[in-house]
Amino acid sequence: MRLKKFMNSKSLYYILLSIVLLEIIGAGISIGFASESTQRDAAISNMFLGVLAILLFSLPFLIESRFNIEIPSYLKIIVLLFLFASIVLGNIHGLLVDVNGYDKFLHVISGITISVIGFEIVHFISQAKGDSIQYSPGLVAIFAFSFSMTLLVLWEFYEFFIDTIAYHFDSETSRNMQRYQWDYQGSLFPQNYGLIDTMLDLLVGFVGAAVVSFIGWRMMLRKNISHHIKEKSQ
Repeated sequence: MRLKKFMNSKSLYYILLSIVLLEIIGAGISIGFASESTQRDAAISNMFLGVLAILLFSLPFLIESRFNIEIPSYLKIIVLLFLFASIVLGNIHGLLVDVNGYDKFLHVISGITISVIGFEIVHFISQAKGDSIQYSPGLVAIFAFSFSMTLLVLWEFYEFFIDTIAYHFDSETSRNMQRYQWDYQGSLFPQNYGLIDTMLDLLVGFVGAAVVSFIGWRMMLRKNISHHIKEKSQ
């Protein structure tokens, strides 16, 4: 009970915020003592990522206060952990490059998380409108799935444009979000690794979104059936 009370979304927010602030301070120290331009550039990038992490960590709480809505605590915890795993562990500490499969794992989780957010958006709208409106479970599931896939595609657009802009600034850039600089050594795919990486990111995100959308559809369908049976019994 004490652990549950301690580990709420607000407590987790402050814990992760403290870690990121230490990362920013460490990056600032690295800039001052950097002996090479690559070290300095990496430290500057880490400072930017740290600031970005803080802004994104704060976003759910800002949305709550600005629009006077309540985001479920479990969803805020999932979002906070995902952002920390992606920005801090993945980018600042390099797990996206150093750990095989970490990138695909994050894309699966992103597909799952965004689909859950899609369901919560519909739930919030339904609550705001009261009992006067009921949505078809199938349509809600399609919305959650489409919402997730749209954001996943937009993220791939972001990676493409960032890599392109970085390349035109410096053709020797280390910015390689789409892994286009990697050589594919296998024989399964005929494409270069950059295209393979993009398509696999979308495919694993598709799987995560599809699983959550299917489960959500079944849960809503079962809830509606139970509700109708209860109404008839009365």
